[in-house]
Amino acid sequence: MGEQGLSSGADNADNFSGDGVRHRGPMARALFGDIVQFVDFIVVILTAVLVAYVYHVFYLGSEFDIQYYAAAGIMGATGLTALMRRDGYYDFDQAAGAEHPARAIVSRWALVLLGLLAFGFALKISENFSRAWLGAWSVTAVSSVIAVRLSANAFVRKMSRDGGVFARRVAVVGATALGVKFTEHAKASPAGLIVDGIYAAGLADAGDGVGEGVAIKGDLNDLVHAARHGEIDDVVIATPRASTEEMQMLVRRLSILPVSIAICPNIHWLDHLGGAISRVGGVRVLSLYRRPLEGWGSVIKTLEDYLLGSLALIALSPVMLAIAVAIKLQGKGPILFAQKRHGFNNAVFKVYKFRTMTVAEDGDVITQAKAGDARITPLGGFLRRYSLDELPQLFNVIKGEMSLVGPRPHALAHNHQYARAIENYSGRHKVKPGITGWAQVNGYRGETSENEQMEDRVRYDLAYVDNWSPWFDIKILFLTVKAVVFPQNAV
Repeated sequence: MGEQGLSSGADNADNFSGDGVRHRGPMARALFGDIVQFVDFIVVILTAVLVAYVYHVFYLGSEFDIQYYAAAGIMGATGLTALMRRDGYYDFDQAAGAEHPARAIVSRWALVLLGLLAFGFALKISENFSRAWLGAWSVTAVSSVIAVRLSANAFVRKMSRDGGVFARRVAVVGATALGVKFTEHAKASPAGLIVDGIYAAGLADAGDGVGEGVAIKGDLNDLVHAARHGEIDDVVIATPRASTEEMQMLVRRLSILPVSIAICPNIHWLDHLGGAISRVGGVRVLSLYRRPLEGWGSVIKTLEDYLLGSLALIALSPVMLAIAVAIKLQGKGPILFAQKRHGFNNAVFKVYKFRTMTVAEDGDVITQAKAGDARITPLGGFLRRYSLDELPQLFNVIKGEMSLVGPRPHALAHNHQYARAIENYSGRHKVKPGITGWAQVNGYRGETSENEQMEDRVRYDLAYVDNWSPWFDIKILFLTVKAVVFPQNAV
C-alpha cells in the first residue's frame, strides 16, 4: 500500500462524518507549569511579609513597613521563578519526574539572595532590613517552595494515572522495530503516557508487521477514526525507512487531525534518552553531551581553583615546609617527585608530589605501589596514608594544570593501558584533573591493579564530569577532609 493508499485514506479522513466530539479532554500541560510558577511567586512574597510580621510584632513588639518587605518579596520571587523557568523546572516532564530539585531551588535562591544584597547595598537601603529577618525568610521561602514542588509532583503523578486529567494517549504510526522500542519507552515514562496502540503506516517499505508478538491495532483509517473521536492526543511517526515523498504525504494526511504530531527519526535516537534538542546552524539536532563547564561554569571553576588554591597554599605552607625538611633529614634524594601525566584534553604535564618511595619511575613500565611495598619509605608511608604527599599539587593548581577537584591523573603508562581496556575512559580528560575527586571520596583511591576496580573509579569520574556544579565541588572538598582524617585504601 503506497501512495495510492495514502491518498484514498486522506479522502476518507476529509469525508469523515462522525460527531467530532472529544470523549476526554486532557488539561493542557503547559498550564500546569504556569500555575506552579504563580504559586511559587506568591509563596515567596507571602513568606517575606509573614516572617517580617512575626519578627517585628511578636519578637520585637514594634511596627514595620509592609511595603518594604513586600517589595523585597516581589524581587526575590521574580528572580527565583525566572531562574527556575529558564532552567526548565516548570516543564511538565520535569514536574512529573521522580527527581526532587531541592538542590536546584537552594542554589538558585543563593544567586537571588546575592543579587538582593548587592541591590540593597547599591541603593543604601540594606539598613532597613534585619539580617535575622533575611535568614528566616530564606529558610522559610526555600522550604515552602520545596514543599510546593513535592506536592506538585505527587499531584501530577496521581492525576496522570488511569486516564487522569494529565494523561495523554499516544498513537504510534509504524509497526516497526523503532515503533516497538518507542512504545516500550513511552510505557515506562512517569509522565502519564498511555499508548493507544501501534498502527500500520501502509507504506510498502515501512517494515510493518515486524515480529510476531507485535499487536497492530489498525491502519491509518482506524487512527483517523480514533483521533476524530478524541481518543488520541499525540501521534508519533516511527517509519525510518519511508521515502521523502511517502513521509510528506503521511504527514499531510495526519496534519488535518486535532492532535500533536511528532517524528521519531531512528532507533539510535532512543538509545540516547539523556540528550536534549538543540539547534546547530538553525537545524534541530539531538545534543548528546554538553561541553563540560560551558559558559559561567568555566569562569566559576577557574576562580574557585585560584582563590581556594591560593588560600590552601598559604595556610598549608608551614606543613609543607616541615614535610620537606623531614624528607631531607631522612636521607639522600630529592624532596619532590615529578611524573608526566595526562591532563585536560590529554595534554601532558608534570605532576608534583612529595617523594615517598626509594624509586622515581616515569617510563613505559611503572609498578603501582602496594600495601607493604618495600620501596615506600617509613616517612612516605605516613605521608601516603594521610594524602600529605599530594600537597605540592597545589602548585599545579596555581599553574592552571590541575583543579582542586576533578578526576585523578594517572601515569602515562597506566593511562594508555586503561584507555585500551575501559570504555569511555578518556572522557575523564574533558576537564582538568584534580587533587581530589568524586571517586576518591567514595573509597576509590590507592592501588587499582584490576580493570574492574578502575571501571568503578571511571564511573564516578564521568558522573562528576557530567554533573559538575560549584556545590558538588564544595561537597567533595568537605568529604575529602573526612577521608584524610579517616583514611581508607591508602597505599
